[in-house]
Parts: sequence; structure tokens; C-alpha cells
Amino acid sequence: MGKKRRFLFNTAILTAGSILLRFVGIWFRSVITVRIGASGMGLYQLIFSIFTLGITACTSGIGLAVTRLAAEGRGSKGCMLRCAGLSLGLSLAAGGTLFCGAGLIASRLIGSSAAAEPLRILAAGLPCIAGCACLKGYFFANRNTAVPILGEFCEEGVTVGASIFLLDHTGLPALNALMLGSTLGEAASVLYIVPIFLWFVRKHGMAEESSGLMRSIVHIAGPMLAGSFLRSSLISAENVLIPIGLKKNGAGGIAALAQYGVMQGMVMPILMFPLSLLSSAAMLLIPEIAEANAGNDLHRISRTAEKAFRWTLLFGFPTASFFLAFADELGILLFGSAQAGQILRIMAPLAPLMYLDNVTDNLLKGLDQQMYSLEYNLTDSLMRVILIAVFIPVFGIKAYIAILFASEIYNASLSIGRLLKVTSLRVDFIDWILYPAVLGGLAFYAMTLLKKLFQWRF
Repeated sequence: MGKKRRFLFNTAILTAGSILLRFVGIWFRSVITVRIGASGMGLYQLIFSIFTLGITACTSGIGLAVTRLAAEGRGSKGCMLRCAGLSLGLSLAAGGTLFCGAGLIASRLIGSSAAAEPLRILAAGLPCIAGCACLKGYFFANRNTAVPILGEFCEEGVTVGASIFLLDHTGLPALNALMLGSTLGEAASVLYIVPIFLWFVRKHGMAEESSGLMRSIVHIAGPMLAGSFLRSSLISAENVLIPIGLKKNGAGGIAALAQYGVMQGMVMPILMFPLSLLSSAAMLLIPEIAEANAGNDLHRISRTAEKAFRWTLLFGFPTASFFLAFADELGILLFGSAQAGQILRIMAPLAPLMYLDNVTDNLLKGLDQQMYSLEYNLTDSLMRVILIAVFIPVFGIKAYIAILFASEIYNASLSIGRLLKVTSLRVDFIDWILYPAVLGGLAFYAMTLLKKLFQWRF
């Protein structure tokens, strides 16, 4: 199979799987929202925002290092053992810290003692997440998307099934049941992917050992790990500050969690759902670009980046039009929340830029420009924390929406500017921006007309 056909085939597999997984994820959120309410969803999101710190500590940069080195022909047994050992060691340290500090984190940061036990349950799953990140990175480098995506299905299936069973058939508190279901899903993913990895390397072999592996791993993963952990810390601080600011703005404790839950637990998952159509190709762009960069194939790099820009915006503008036209219906249908629909309509115009920013970050990682991405993300996160602390207590949820717009414009502008510089691309305003924007406008008109005709007829 030629490179182009193989890339399209893998993209199709990963895209189809990602769409289904995101669909299941949104459905699952709608189910648990009925069980725990908007305020419970807010607390659920806060717990996971803290847990994300642990995930970042043991995976950020390691999976990328495996993918980059394997794509460059250096994915040897020594490389995998070093990456896995580093990732697992970090996961044990992060898990131990989270387990021991759960009580303090719950009372001081989250503001609810009910969050302590869920955090301890989640901590047990970190070694599983760490191991899977390394092995999935190896499969992606070898252009094998079927194994990782089936692993995601395995994890999601066990998570959803176990969570619903535990909610319905045990006396566990709802949040404890949900977190235990998540941890069981992570364990199932490891039990699936490890035997397949061992069979794969026996069949296909591994690269020859090369010198300087640890130095290369540290070069790729070290800055990513440090920068991503700092950024995750800022994001966690941001998530903690939002309900605090909403309380200061006049909302009660439950109301503040409910507003936060609507924004982070309902609106953002809907807004990011279409990204599953792009994130698969964007993820596969990392080994493609890394291989072209290692071979100094500038033409291939420019051609790939140009196509990525064009197709992302060609997809993003009509998607934004869909959200504008059907925001109310989506909010009610998925979560029974009119407020979710109202906020979704406000956020919809930001969708094309959010999607383009995601694709651009993956291109930069493939070009060994991850330090610039980290710099932009860190300054962006720091800016958001400061703005949230200052403006949400005064203006409430409206301030948070405005901050999200400013943040995305700032981050995307820097990332796109860097990519254009290192690839020497020239922006084709008509083909890249004007044409997709016009198409999006026509799509909005058509969808609005169909919506009115449907309402008139029935």
C-alpha cells in the first residue's frame, strides 16, 4: 500500500473510531447529567481537572517521544523500555501524591470533601494510562491505527458499562461509582494492548539499537513534560477559580457549580465533538511530518501543511454554521439544558479557529517545534488565570466566555505564525479563508431555511 493510500486508510479508521467514541462520550455525559445534575457535573469536571495533572505528569511528552523516534527508525527495544520505565516511574510518583493528598486537595482546592475518595480511586489508574500512552505511540509511528482505536473502544466500553452497573446495582456514591468505572476501563485497555504489542513486535521486529537514545528521549519529552505539567497546573487553577469567581459574582455554591458544569461538562464537549473528524488526521500528521523533516523534504512538509490548513477551515466554517442554526435543539436534546444551547450559539464562531489551532499544534510537534507550542500555551494559560481571577467575580459567566475568545485568538495566532515561518508557507486568503467562510455562510442560510420549513410543516 502506497504512503498516501495508507495515510488515508489509517485516517479513515481513526476518524470513524473517534467519532463513535466522542458520540458515546457525549451520550454518557447526558446519562450521568440526569443522575447527578448540573452541579454534580461541575464537581465531576473539577475532579477530572485535578486528575489531569497526574495524567500529564506520566504521559506528556513520552508518547510523543515514542512516536517521533519510531517514525525516524529508532523505535528499538531499548527505546521502548526506557520510555515505558520513565512513564511508569512518573505514574507511580503522581499516583502516590494524588492518593495521599486527596483529602487536602478536596477540601482546600475543590471545596468539597466528597471529592477525596473519587480522587483516590482515579489515582490507581495512572500506571495503566502511562503504559498505554507508550504503546499507542509506537503503533501510531508504525501507521497502525486499528490497535489504538480498538483499545479506546475497549476502555470506553468497560468504563460506560461498569459505571452504569455500579450506579444502578451498588450503594456507592455516584461520583465514586463513576471514577471506579473509569479506572476499570483503563485497566481493561492495558490488558488489551500489551499482548497485541508483544505479538506485533515478534511478527514485524524492532529497529536496531542506536546511541544517544536517552538523550533524544529527554530532548523530546523533557521540555514537553515540564511545560505541559506547568500548563496543566494553570488549567487546574483556572478550573478551580471559575466556580470561586462565580460565587463572588453572586451565585450560590450549587448554582456556581451548575454554571461551571454547563460550560465545561456540556457546551465544550459539543463544541469539540466535530474535532474528532480532524484530530485523527492531525495525530497522524506527527509521524508524517517527522519523517519528512528527518529527510529534509521541504516540499512534502509545505504541501502537507497547506492541505491541513485548507481542509480544516473548509470543515470548520460549515460546522460553526451548524452550531449557530441548531444550538438550542442540541442543548435540549443532549442535556435538557436551554442555557447550554444559548452558550453554544455564542461560542460557535470560535470553532474554526479552535480546530485550526489543534491541527497546527500537531504539525509543530512533528517539526520539532514543540517548545514554541509550549511557550504559547503557557503564556496563554497564565493570561487566562489572571483574567479569570480579575473579571469573573465582577462580570460572571459572560467574562469567562469573553476570556475564551481572547485566549483562542492569542494562542492560534502565535502557533499559526510560527508554522508559516518554519514552512515558508504563504497564506492564500481566497482559497483558505474566504471560500470556506462563504461556504459556511451558505450552509447557515440553507440550514436555517430547512429548519423553518420543517417547523412550518409539522
